[in-house]
Amino acid sequence: MTGGAGGGTDRRPWYQDFFGEEFWAVAAHEYTAERNAAEADYLAGVLDASAPGRRVLDLGCGTGRHAVALAGRGFHVTGADVGGWALRQAAASAAAAGVDVEWLRLDLLRELMWPVREFDAVVCVQSFGWGSDTQQLRLLREARRALVPGGVLLLDHSNVLTIAGNYVPEATFETDGLRAVFRRDYRVEHGRSRGSIEVRRGDAKPVVVYDDVRLYQPAEVRDLLTRAGFRVERADADFTAGREVQLTTRYVQFVARNPDAGEHRTAIATWERPAAGGSARGATTGPVEAAGSGGPVGLAGQDGLVDLRWSPDEIDFVRSAVDRAFESVTVTADAARAYHVTDPYAAVRAAPVLSEHFGLELPPDTVTAGTGATGLLHGCAALAQPGPVLHLRGGHPDLPRWAARSGSEAIATRMEDLADALDRHAPSVLVLDRPTITGDLHGRGELDDIVRTARAHGTTVVLDEAYAVYAGPGASCVPAVAEHDNLIVLRSMSKGYCCGGLRVGFAVAAPALTRRLRAVVPPLGANAFGLAVSLALLAQGDVFTALRARIAGVKPRTAALLRGAGLAVTEGADCLPWVTVPGDDQTDALLEKLGLRVKEVEGHGTWDPGVRVGDRDTLFKMAVPLSDARLTAFHAAFGKGGQRE
Repeated sequence: MTGGAGGGTDRRPWYQDFFGEEFWAVAAHEYTAERNAAEADYLAGVLDASAPGRRVLDLGCGTGRHAVALAGRGFHVTGADVGGWALRQAAASAAAAGVDVEWLRLDLLRELMWPVREFDAVVCVQSFGWGSDTQQLRLLREARRALVPGGVLLLDHSNVLTIAGNYVPEATFETDGLRAVFRRDYRVEHGRSRGSIEVRRGDAKPVVVYDDVRLYQPAEVRDLLTRAGFRVERADADFTAGREVQLTTRYVQFVARNPDAGEHRTAIATWERPAAGGSARGATTGPVEAAGSGGPVGLAGQDGLVDLRWSPDEIDFVRSAVDRAFESVTVTADAARAYHVTDPYAAVRAAPVLSEHFGLELPPDTVTAGTGATGLLHGCAALAQPGPVLHLRGGHPDLPRWAARSGSEAIATRMEDLADALDRHAPSVLVLDRPTITGDLHGRGELDDIVRTARAHGTTVVLDEAYAVYAGPGASCVPAVAEHDNLIVLRSMSKGYCCGGLRVGFAVAAPALTRRLRAVVPPLGANAFGLAVSLALLAQGDVFTALRARIAGVKPRTAALLRGAGLAVTEGADCLPWVTVPGDDQTDALLEKLGLRVKEVEGHGTWDPGVRVGDRDTLFKMAVPLSDARLTAFHAAFGKGGQRE
């Protein structure tokens, strides 16, 4: 019992004592056999139609009224509840029905990690609202972790909109020697109904149990589900599939899905090793072993495919600048002891170099150094709360996915629909990539218009310029932060510089926005040695003249060969070392025939849970061969008439 509900002073949560023999003596008159059967029919129908398998976890199973029924319909059920008395009754019911159910005593709100295996479906009926909003959110996130990718949650709750219209502070129920007095106090400000049930059975002394329930509107439950990372598919009314929820609906059932694993993939997941016999998409070996080697690695793997997923040969055209940067930094044991706690975001050290590099004055309070663009994007995902996050199809997937995992809705749109999407959704964060996956380097004027429109909606714009380095520092939109207080521009040392292993990136923003960013980005993220090399490299200015010339010289020839083979090629800006082609099955077959391994950008680089995988605008991205060895291997694929040996 909990003192907050008026029943004692100990610290035990009320629900640990409430759902005992006295409660169930009263509830048995409400949960009739007919009602239980009708609800079980609904649950089984939804699970048969939506769940990927037959393994079901029943949360707050009570005396097993649904768990036993589902087991009788062929589901493999585990029932979890905090009440020992209720679980003993549930086990007896299962034995009497001749079905096998696994029973687990578990406090769903206080157990930090549920000791359960994976399930195809989770059901929770009349067992939601016992704790705080934070505890309900944690419960939902634990439920999602218990589900396989694509698994289904069926969550039922009582609709406060209906309950409030019939709410009375005291009521009495009597039947067959049982008398129950209900006393209630609904706290509108907190949305909680606190009260007690005084239960008298026959001549026995009355027993009082106390409760404290959070009553939700359906919209509040939908929001919690979204924040927990679920994809809400529909809401049903009063255990009737397809019935629309109304103001008079007493019980609301949400059908929500744990997104497929592919919908949660971050960029690094594109380097996972594929199954044997895979197509021209995916990976054979990760890039770490040979990045920047300039050697033959990346020509062809054991499967004979020419690997065009990345550009290990671009280092040949910037190596001298990189070597000078490393040579300028003295490597001693003292480097390992460098720990700049007085400059935790490396702003004082980096601001002068970045100012010279980009050609404007950048005070230290506008610069944040972190662990590469990836680490900074992870921090920016925290700025997306409460959401939603708006991102373009074809954008880098990490920030939207991280934000979605934390409960912010991720919404994909196209550039031509961006203004309307900002009006409609008023997102917390808009993520833009410059250039886009198709190689569009949108100009400063267009960016200014977008950022101003976003500002009118209170939206922060995160501009990821990791790939813009190829165009040189003069093409950057970093100077725009002086005019826009809602713009963050990200730069890194990975693309072009071939120094991703330094793990250094920079975020540039107005001072107030920088303070917000530093509140969520870990300090001391940029290591001292990596930072020193990065700044020495940036201090050399535009080091990509030779690389741009090489790209401009070979990219048209690469595109011409691909077009000659029947592919629809998008080249993008001539300074960018990649092209894209439609990612359909016909193209995949042709690439396999040519022996070319490419990078698949699922969903055109977007995470759009409302679109089936087969319907997405998938693209294949392929690096332009730059070294003589890679060019020879690439041309050989076409010289063999497109036939692999």
